[in-house]
Amino acid sequence: MATKRLSGVYTALFTPLKNDCEKRLYNSIDYEKTKLIIDDLISSGVSGIVPVGTTGQSATLSHKQHLDFIRFVVDYIGDRCEVIAGAGSNCTRESVSIINKIMDIKRIPVLCVTGYYNNPPRYGVKKHFETLAEETGAEIVLYNVPGRTNSYITADTVIDLAQNPQFIGLKQAVDFTIGGDHREDTLNIIKATEDMPFSVVSGEDDSLAQLIRDGGTGIISATANIPEALTMMNTIITEARQGNHEKAFELQFQLTPLIQACFSRKNPIPLGTFFNSPLYQPLCSVLETEDGEILRESLLELINSQAPSLKKYHP
Repeated sequence: MATKRLSGVYTALFTPLKNDCEKRLYNSIDYEKTKLIIDDLISSGVSGIVPVGTTGQSATLSHKQHLDFIRFVVDYIGDRCEVIAGAGSNCTRESVSIINKIMDIKRIPVLCVTGYYNNPPRYGVKKHFETLAEETGAEIVLYNVPGRTNSYITADTVIDLAQNPQFIGLKQAVDFTIGGDHREDTLNIIKATEDMPFSVVSGEDDSLAQLIRDGGTGIISATANIPEALTMMNTIITEARQGNHEKAFELQFQLTPLIQACFSRKNPIPLGTFFNSPLYQPLCSVLETEDGEILRESLLELINSQAPSLKKYHP
């Protein structure tokens, strides 16, 4: 089996904001809080950090903020862990432009999503990614998340693209568990690319143990913003790789409360509560959602019981 390019736990980094605007439209990014988050993740053994993905409020950052935040993260991390920058768009020209500007900061891999809203056919999806590779020369991680995009990269398309070494992996945010809608596709991709450096990583936090058992190599995770969750995910991967699948699934079950908390409202709304940060509209705080006060109290209680590292964000 070829050495896989991506391996371990990659955190889809939350972008914290300051409480410096009453309307919450133009809050400043909180770079000091970002440093605290990054330092905790690196101390907890993160393989890489992925700024400005879905969890990083990519859909509501301005282009300037997008690039400024990536530059900050790259500079602050240095060589302490890998950085993979979110650079997706449903407009091929826009994604090419963003990737090229990221490459001017540093030549790092980029994570690119499928064509949300315009939902192109298979040929359009394939051509989109081929153009990104050709026009930028970047290493690209494909991002399959049809639940948000209503667009799907088929197994045949992934396998075709994987022949180009610029495509280094797939973040598979679909149901690939036993009986899941996309299980056969995921297994076919893993089998077809087993002799390539191409990696398949989970985008579903509650299915990490299953993907590693099936031959996947890691995860890009929102819940892994929580150091305690990150540590447990690393242990799940270690146990599964050693063939201790029963133990891996047991640990996966133990991680369920933190995962359910992070996705109790649309990601990254609960992380806003965990890190005591506002969010850009049209996202809102947990308090402004149905039964918000009850949920907020349960999230704060979870910090006390399972994620004490987050107490520093709640003076």
